[in-house]
Amino acid sequence: METTRNVARTRKRRREFTGCWRCRARKVKCDEGSPCSACTRLGLECDGSSMRLVWLNGNESYRSTGRRYMHCERTWANYAALDSHVVDFLIAQLDDDETNEASEPLKIDHNPFSVFPAVTPVSLVSHMNQGLVCNSTKMSSSGEKMLFHHYVNYVASIMMPFEHPWNPWKRHYPVVSLQYSESGEKALYHAILAHAAFNFANLGHDRQKMMQLAASNYNASIQYVNDSIQASGRDFDSTLAAIMTLMMAEVYSGNSSKWKNHLQGAWAFLLGSNCKEPWNESEFVCFSTQSLLIVKIIGATCMTDSQTPTLMLPPSNESTSITVARHMEAGRAVSSSSLHSDLAFAALISSTPQFGFTIGAQRLILECISTITTVSQQMRSDASPRAHITADRTVSQVLACLDFLQAGILDSSGGLEPSSEVNAPAPKVKFEELARYQLNAFIYATYIYLYRALLDVPPKRVAAYVSLIFDNITAFSAQSSGNFSLWPAFIAAVEAYTVRDLESSCRWLEQSTHFGLGNRLAVRSIVEEVWQRRDALCVESGIDPGLAAVDWRDVARDLGVDVLLV
Repeated sequence: METTRNVARTRKRRREFTGCWRCRARKVKCDEGSPCSACTRLGLECDGSSMRLVWLNGNESYRSTGRRYMHCERTWANYAALDSHVVDFLIAQLDDDETNEASEPLKIDHNPFSVFPAVTPVSLVSHMNQGLVCNSTKMSSSGEKMLFHHYVNYVASIMMPFEHPWNPWKRHYPVVSLQYSESGEKALYHAILAHAAFNFANLGHDRQKMMQLAASNYNASIQYVNDSIQASGRDFDSTLAAIMTLMMAEVYSGNSSKWKNHLQGAWAFLLGSNCKEPWNESEFVCFSTQSLLIVKIIGATCMTDSQTPTLMLPPSNESTSITVARHMEAGRAVSSSSLHSDLAFAALISSTPQFGFTIGAQRLILECISTITTVSQQMRSDASPRAHITADRTVSQVLACLDFLQAGILDSSGGLEPSSEVNAPAPKVKFEELARYQLNAFIYATYIYLYRALLDVPPKRVAAYVSLIFDNITAFSAQSSGNFSLWPAFIAAVEAYTVRDLESSCRWLEQSTHFGLGNRLAVRSIVEEVWQRRDALCVESGIDPGLAAVDWRDVARDLGVDVLLV
C-alpha cells in the first residue's frame, strides 16, 4: 500500500497545451470539442468555438479567452506564400534597431515575423582568414542591412556556378567592405549595395525603390573610387574589387555597354598599380585580378572591336607545369618598360593557383578561348592568305589542347581541387560532379567556338557538341539550383537547330532569367534573333537548318548589344 502511494505521489501529470481557456483555468482536461463537453455539462460558454489566435504587430498585447492551439495552415490560409527573397528581407529586419524609418523598401500585406521584436547583431561572415573585423554598425538603416544581407546570402552565391566555401564574393568582399575606413573600402561597400539593389529590381521587388537605391549607392561608390585613385590607390585591393563590383552591378542592371568602361578602367588601374605583382599579396586581391582577366577574355568574345591578351598555347606534348613555368619566366624576363604590358600581366595572372575556378573553367580552356578570339579578330580585319595560315595553325594547336583536356589527363575534378599554395580550408561540400559538368560544357563550347569563329562551319558540324553541352546542363540542374556558367550555354544555344536542342535551349533560357540578372534578357534577345534569322534563311534559300550558318556576333552588333557572357 505504501509503495502504491509513493508511486502515485511521484507520477508526473501530463500537461495539456491545447483546449479552451476555461478548462485550463479550472485545471481540467478539455476534449477540444466545439464547444467542449466540460463547458456544455456545466452550462458555460466555451470560448474555443468563437475565438482565434491572431498575430500582433510591434509591442501590442491583449488577453485572449480563446483556444491556445491553432494549426499554422489555418493561420495563413487566406494569404499568398511569401517569396524567399521577401522572407530574407523580413528576417534581416529583425536585426534593425532603427524605429523611425521613414519608409520600408518593400511593401507587403503581412509579416509573420512581427511577433519577434528582439534586436540581435548582424552576423554575416564567420571566417576571416586575414584577421579583418566585421563592423556591422556601419549599416545605419534597414534598407542598407537588407541590401547587404541580400548580397551575402544570394548575389554572392550566384556569382559562382555552384556553392563553395572559397567563393570570394562571399568570403572576402563583404568583410573588406565593412572596414569602411579607406576610400576603397567605402567604394566597395556602396558598390555591393548597388549590386544587390539592381538584382532586387530585376527580381521584381519594388523596382522603382530598388533602382533609386542602386543609383544612389552606385554614385557614392564612383566618388570613393575617384578619391582612392587620386590618393595613388593606397588601398589597391579594395579599390580594384570596387571597380569590378560596379562592373557586375552594370551587368545585373541589364546595361549592355557601360560594363566595358569599368572593365577598361579596372585593367588600366591594374597596369598602373605600384605593386608589380599585386595578386601575390593576398588571396582576396588574387581572386580579384583573376576575375578581371577572366572577364577580359570572355568579354572580348563578343566585342569585335576589342583587343584581348593572347596567351601562349602549349604544344600538345608539353605538360601543364612546364607551360606555367614558361609563362612565369616570360613574364619576368621582359624589360621594366614593358613589365606592365597586357601580355606580361595576363601570363602571370593566368599562372596563379586555381585560375578559372570561379567561372567553372580552368587556365588552358581560357587560353584557348583567348587565342581563338584574337585570331578571329585578325581574320575579320585582314583577309590576306597570311591570316588564314595563322588560323589553320591555331586550329591545330587549340584542337590538341582540347583533346588533351577531354582525354581526362588532368585530375578528376578538372583542376578545381584545392592547392597547397592557397591558404584556405578544404571544401566541406562535395562539388566534384558539378565542377565536372561545368568543365565539360566549357570544353565542348570551345570546340564550337573554334569551328564557328575560325572555320565558319555550319551548325550541323557542331550539333553533337551542342547536345553534349545541354546534357551536362540537364545533369547539373538535376543536382543543383545554381547559376550555370553563361558562356558555354550561350555558345550552344545560338547553334541549336534540332527540335531536341531547341527545347533544351528554351528550358535553359527560362531558367537562367530567374536569377535577376539583367544581362540575361539581352542574351535571350540575341539567341532568339539568331533562331529567327536562321529560319528566314532556310525559307528564303530552301536549305536545311543545319546548313544555315548565322554568326551571333553579327547579330549582337546589329542589335547594338555588348553582352558580357558571365
